[in-house]
This record gives sequence, structure tokens and C-alpha cells, in this order.
Amino acid sequence: MPDLDDLGSALLPGARRVGGTGAASPISWVRVMKARVPAFDALEPGDLAIVPASALAVVAPTHGELTALVDACVAARLAGLLLIDGDVAQAAGEETGRASATSLLDDLVAALDRVGMPALRMPRADPIALERSVIGFLVARGAELDRQAALLESRLERLALEGGGPAALVAAIGAFLGRAVALEGRRGDGLAVHAPMDVPDAVAAVRAYHARPREAVALRVALPAAAGSAVVAGSGSASRGSAGSLALLGERPAGELERVVAARIGALLALELARDEAIRRARDQARRAEVLPPAGPPWVVLLVRQRVPGTDGDAAEARDQRDAVRRELRLLAPARRLALRGDADSLEIRAVLAVDAPGPADAAYGDPGVVARSSSVGSDPEGLGIAARMASFLGRTVAISLPFTSTADRPTAEAEARATLESAEALAEPPAVARAARLPIYRMLGALHNLPEGERLARALLEPVLAGRPDVRREHLATLRALLDHGGVNEAAAALRVHRNTVAYRLRRIEERTGWHLSDPEIRLPLAIALRFVQND
Repeated sequence: MPDLDDLGSALLPGARRVGGTGAASPISWVRVMKARVPAFDALEPGDLAIVPASALAVVAPTHGELTALVDACVAARLAGLLLIDGDVAQAAGEETGRASATSLLDDLVAALDRVGMPALRMPRADPIALERSVIGFLVARGAELDRQAALLESRLERLALEGGGPAALVAAIGAFLGRAVALEGRRGDGLAVHAPMDVPDAVAAVRAYHARPREAVALRVALPAAAGSAVVAGSGSASRGSAGSLALLGERPAGELERVVAARIGALLALELARDEAIRRARDQARRAEVLPPAGPPWVVLLVRQRVPGTDGDAAEARDQRDAVRRELRLLAPARRLALRGDADSLEIRAVLAVDAPGPADAAYGDPGVVARSSSVGSDPEGLGIAARMASFLGRTVAISLPFTSTADRPTAEAEARATLESAEALAEPPAVARAARLPIYRMLGALHNLPEGERLARALLEPVLAGRPDVRREHLATLRALLDHGGVNEAAAALRVHRNTVAYRLRRIEERTGWHLSDPEIRLPLAIALRFVQND
């Protein structure tokens, strides 16, 4: 017979071990606590007691009654307890009632720990459905795991038929399994990520995944692809012939139920991705004459190279890859906000994005500082967030036009974005996102090579930091570039991925060595220009 730990790892992936830390004994049967006295119809050795928080608030609301309950569990030689933070009925109750029940569960956990009684604690669930699942697991382990997977599959089918889209399916999977989940595209990029709010480690798991997407995954299962579909070349881990992958996030190892579920729902997720793409493509074709997303105005135009000379190789395969890339780009924003123009044979990827109208806090509209503050609260009046994601996904510079509000201004905005892209790509270090508002800057920087004796004068100015060992020279130049590009010590440290004290120490050494005062604007401007001439040093 399975014990409490086996039950938790195999059937209840969202549960966590609490109470006594000793070895758990085999479970023989299941009992559910009722919100009355007596709380159990019977208790026998080896039973697992399911304890909903709402029932506990009725049965043992005081410390003395809680102690008596724990003593009774020990005397009955239970195999353990399964604690539920809040059942379905309680979820509709008042906030104070939930807080009180949660506090009682905390006290119960402490009491169980003192007597060495093991327990599992899990988020809100229906106690009756949970009892049925545990009994099914005890009687026929494999059949119950298949039944649970079938329940989730049916729920996902209903969501798909209701038009929830991939994001809704991923949220349902995460809630069912009690852990953070990601749906990845062919290149391994996260198309939809969900962290259940009532799972303690879910947010940390998502943060780790965004920082290390290849490592912070407990289980990754490839989704089947239709025969003949293209696989996008890239750094993703989806296998060849795969439509993408389902990733279970976090450090917790994947249990039996999670593996059974992931294998069973893979085809459904792949079908939903294909269906979502077909709907988007049909909408794009239906709006061929009206290419502006309905969520605007205002809109911006995003522009990036789609066909890079000399890199296409086999024409048919390259076109399939470009078509697959376009399908995944459409998932960066809802269809009402993002529309792609052209097709896989176009020289450029041209997108029109509906952006947020600037609010009162955006008085200095177009000021990068204002944009950064607006983005922190969810507003993005210049579309920089989607542009940055597109640039990261493609690994190429994306140009973004100024916002426009009239459909007649779209051609002008597209020409503006194209001029910005061409000027930015001519720089020695093109930005990931090139803004049309900065077009004069890109053109001025691109014309620096025409400055008479520019390189000689630049090397003369930078001579104090160009001398010495090559590694020290590179360190000094990188530190100066980071400071001048990002404005301050903290920002420079973040760009260099070192501690701010390290940057401060390097800058003091540079000032001692050169006699410069790096806070002086008269030296900062010439240094910034000089550094453009020695990009390769």
C-alpha cells in the first residue's frame, strides 16, 4: 500500500509535506472530517484523515479541542492527515472566516509536528472529490492517474471550444497540477506562462525560468507536430518535428500524475496552437484591406529584416522556417492588438501594434524615462515591450515608428520605421530596439566616421586607458561605455552584470590614472564620441 509521501508525489503534486518528519506508514483507507461532532464516523489504524479548514473551524476552534483532536489521531494510529487550506464552500465565505480557518490549520500543523504525526497540506480543493481520488489511487493506482488525466483533458477541451486560447489552457494545467507551467514554441520561447497564486513556490519557479529557461524545468514534453511542418532553427530544445513543448517549472521533481498528464494532453495542446494560428491567419486575411488592429488607435509600426542575404540556404526550407517564425510572432500579442503584414516571402517582417494611449502620467510623451515609469505599471504607450520581445526572439534589431492615430498615416509610419532600421543597422553596435524618435541620433552616430581625423583624435583622448595589458584595456573601455551609455553607476553595473562597488572601484582607478572627472559633462560627451571610434579595441 502507498504511504503519505508516495501519495503526495504521485497523485497530489501541489501538496507539501508538513507535520512530523518521520517515515510515513502505509495508508489503508480514507476518512473525511465532517463539520460536526463527532467529526469522523470511524477511525482505524492506517486511515488517512482528510481535514478541510472549514470543518476544522467547527470541530476544534479552541486550543484544547485542537490538542484533543491530535491526541485522538495519534491514539487511532492514523497513517497521516491531508489538510486542505480552504474548500469550495469556504471560498464563498467572508475573508475573516478564511483567515481564522487558515490560522487553525497552522496551529494544527504545529501540534502534529510536536507529536511526530505526518501530514500533507494542499491548496483549496473539494474534499469529496479528493476522497474519491485517493480511494481510486489506493484501489487501482494506474487507473486513477489515467482518470485524473482524462478529467483535465476534458476540461481543456471545453476551454478550447469556448475560445480560451493557449493561455487559458496553460492556466488550467497549472491550477490542476498545482505548479507553474509554460507552453513553449518550436524555438523554446515561452508562449504562455502561468503561476498559480495559491502555490507558494510558483512565482519563484517562473522567475528562475525566465532567468534560465533551459535549466529551471522539472519536466519538458515535446508536443507532436503535423506531418511536414517546419522546425525553426534556434536555441530551443523542442525536438525536430515538434510543435513546441509543455514545461513544468520549478525544483520539485515531476510526479507520476504530472508525467501521465503531460503525455496525454500533448496532442490537444498542439492542436490548440494550430487552431489558434489558423484563426489568426484567417482574421489577417479577412482584414487584408484594413491592416490596423482594432484595439487602436494609437498604433505603431514594427519593422525587422525577415530575409537576410546569404543566410537562406534551401529556398523551400527557408520559406517554411520564416512562415513558422511568423506564426510564433503572432502569439506575442492578441490578434486585436497585433497584425502582421506581407507574407513569408517579404523582405521584412512588418507589424502594426495597437499601443496604450498616453495617460496623465505620460505628460512628457516620448521621454524614455516616462516610458520606463509607465511600463512599470503596465502601460506601454510606445510599444517598446513587444518590440523588445520581438528583438529577443529574432536576435535582430527591430525598428519602431512614432505612434500615429489616423489610418492614412500608416505608410508614413512604415517609411519612418524603415529609415530608422537602416540607420540603426549601420552602427557598429545596433540597438535591440531602434526608435524613430532617435533617428537623428542614429544618423549622427553613423556619420562619425566622416569626421576629419576623428579616429586619431579619439585615440589621443583615450590614450591613458588604451595603454597597458589587453585585458585591463578592455575592462576600462567596457566600464566607460556602460557608464556613458546607461547614465549611472547602478545602471552600468546592471549592464555589465557586476556589483555596483566593482564599477565604482574601476571608475576611481580610471579617474586616478587619467585625471578626468567623469561627472563633468565637458568630458563625458567627447569620451562618448571617442568610444565610437574604438569599438573594436
